[in-house]
Amino acid sequence: MSSPVWFSPIYSMKAQSTRRAFGTSFKGVFDYLEEFTLEKEFLERPIRGKEPPRLGEIRRQMIPFNDKLLGFYPIPLENAPTALYGYKLSPKIHPTFPGFFQTNDSLVVTDVCKALLEQFNLGEQIQFFPVPLYDAATNQPVNDETYYVMNIADWRSFLMPEFCEGRIKDRDVLKDGHNIYALPYGDEFDNAIALSAEASNCDLDLWHDPALEDSLFMSDRLKHALERAGFLANFHICATKLVHKQ
Repeated sequence: MSSPVWFSPIYSMKAQSTRRAFGTSFKGVFDYLEEFTLEKEFLERPIRGKEPPRLGEIRRQMIPFNDKLLGFYPIPLENAPTALYGYKLSPKIHPTFPGFFQTNDSLVVTDVCKALLEQFNLGEQIQFFPVPLYDAATNQPVNDETYYVMNIADWRSFLMPEFCEGRIKDRDVLKDGHNIYALPYGDEFDNAIALSAEASNCDLDLWHDPALEDSLFMSDRLKHALERAGFLANFHICATKLVHKQ
């Protein structure tokens, strides 16, 4: 199927099926290794009892920050990601990464995928934070590779909810002046989302539409470049329906 603009339901159930069980530490906000260690010790107790209060503190501190991440807002530089963590990882894991992948809390690209993406117009607020990959079991680097936490924070709004074929739902809340809609899990199919035909002339090749929760859109030319490089699969893209305004 062809489409001038493609929809990536980046946090859908289907996308979760290819998610890597990695966590990210963010400076001054969230120490993944601390949370991992406390939780592991708690779960390995013969008699668990109450969860350590510190675990609750860590998670509560992360909630507002995580809400901003999921909302496609810029990450403050003082809270930049510092490391990715997996558990009992093979030093030979790097070739298994597909260029772009999602973790428990981040969107991650390899250096090759980053170089490809940077050939396109990603907007003024795109962020690529270099991070090493550590093994939480040893707190040692898994390899010498550098990975990049990618944060997409440029918005364009083309959604036409009244023409969507998916069961789009009005969330009855505003996001920076935009009425927010949500596409239920399982409704991520071709033409589920309708956009104004103006989207085909969008100045960006990758953007978030603030009117559609958890949404990511890409141009057809970026889609084809990612496809040729073998980096497209984890975006789980769907074609969109373009509607000419009357």
